[in-house]
Amino acid sequence: MTDRQRQRIEHGNEPVHGSDLPGAERPGVPMETQPRSLTPTVHWTDPERQPPDRRVTKRRELQQLTPVFSTALPPRGFSGALRRAAYRIPETRAQHFLTLMLADRVDVLEHRLVRLLKVVTLLPLGTAAAVLLVAKLLPRR
Repeated sequence: MTDRQRQRIEHGNEPVHGSDLPGAERPGVPMETQPRSLTPTVHWTDPERQPPDRRVTKRRELQQLTPVFSTALPPRGFSGALRRAAYRIPETRAQHFLTLMLADRVDVLEHRLVRLLKVVTLLPLGTAAAVLLVAKLLPRR
């Protein structure tokens, strides 16, 4: 007698649960059927293509851009140059992803420098304006 046959004999009188139940009584039966289409009225198989934008980078392995892509944050500055260089390297090489990670870090530094530059230029102007305002409001002796 095999182990499977022995198990059936020993546990034959125990109630069955879940996937051991007959098909119609299984708890997941409604989910085991093929789901209906979420968008039955769509008349296309591929969406309309967005007009290409030369600032958008694409993987080297792609012949053309994907049908829909984002142009919200085009690559710019030194980080953008690093991104464009990274996309010229095949994705199969670690150098591709390391260059993209470096570009991310450089992008953060660029944004921090821009923010610091704004503070450095606006702080003296704000201080001068505050001094002039106080001097004008205070009565002279």
